[in-house]
Amino acid sequence: MLRPTTFRRSALFAVAAAALLAGSVRAETVADFYRGKTVTLLMGTGPGGSYQLYGQVIADHIGKHIPGQPTIIIEHMEGAGGAKAGNYIYSAASQDGTKLLETHSLPLVEMLRGGQAIHFKSAKFQWLGCFDEIVQVLALWHTSPVKTLAELKTNAKIVLGSFNKTHLSYQWAKLLQTTIDTPYKVITGYGSGGALNIAMERGEIDGWVVAWENLTGTKAQWLKDKQVNILVQFGMQKLPELPNVPTLLELAPPDKKDVVEFLSAGTPIARGMAVGPTVPADRVAALRKAFDDTMKDPAFLAEAKKRKLAISPRNAAETQALVDKIVSASPDLIKRVKHAIGADE
Repeated sequence: MLRPTTFRRSALFAVAAAALLAGSVRAETVADFYRGKTVTLLMGTGPGGSYQLYGQVIADHIGKHIPGQPTIIIEHMEGAGGAKAGNYIYSAASQDGTKLLETHSLPLVEMLRGGQAIHFKSAKFQWLGCFDEIVQVLALWHTSPVKTLAELKTNAKIVLGSFNKTHLSYQWAKLLQTTIDTPYKVITGYGSGGALNIAMERGEIDGWVVAWENLTGTKAQWLKDKQVNILVQFGMQKLPELPNVPTLLELAPPDKKDVVEFLSAGTPIARGMAVGPTVPADRVAALRKAFDDTMKDPAFLAEAKKRKLAISPRNAAETQALVDKIVSASPDLIKRVKHAIGADE
């Protein structure tokens, strides 16, 4: 049996040990956590398109701006227009800050294709920022019988490819169809931009709504040799490289402009980055700073320029504001957008 003094000393030692242990846990810094770790940058598409291009450049540079300088790797989880990857990062993935998401337009997916397949709330992701605003164009292969918008309105044999109904490649194609009354067919089922480019080159499809950086970054020779015809661009304003190609917003009649503007509001978030909703605040702050610092890194900007990738960043607060605007849209507008993009078919 312990004497009272001995007991008190043992208790004091136990308390001191517990305090020391708790102190050591509390003292772990963000750099301590990330040092020696591998961080995954996950994208919701297969390899070969513009997401891969951007992801690789970001992965090559962001690690040096994260405290502890972890190794960055890229992984793919294609499906449901980025929703499968979004679901994973939101809940199933480790919430410790080692899983980053290169996003599609997840707020649009949530609002337009919500239901049992969507397990995330876009406003509850912890957004790091957006690195650009995706601009897509309707590109038709040079052998397609359609060369102009006027011809596009009369040829019912034209077939456009897309990822799936939750992806902008499908939604823009359908919105163009309902906006200017075109009879073409839109098919789904392609896993990446690279697969769609191959399908177009083979004549399996006439064309598709492709990200401009996909063409400039992977198929610059097509543009140089006029292998594709660009008929429409999908963005709030024209690309400097395409001054004579109309935007869908320009083509839209007054009663449909708000529908086009709603879909356009999701284009910056399609070039965003986020982490799960319960990643610790100190790591989120460090990742946001790392994102901002990467966007200003001369080496990063030089590599992006070399690969012909536009960089027009928004910080976390600006990105969150865009997300909040989309998810607060009126039910009436959502209903009309769903109809216009074929989401109610």
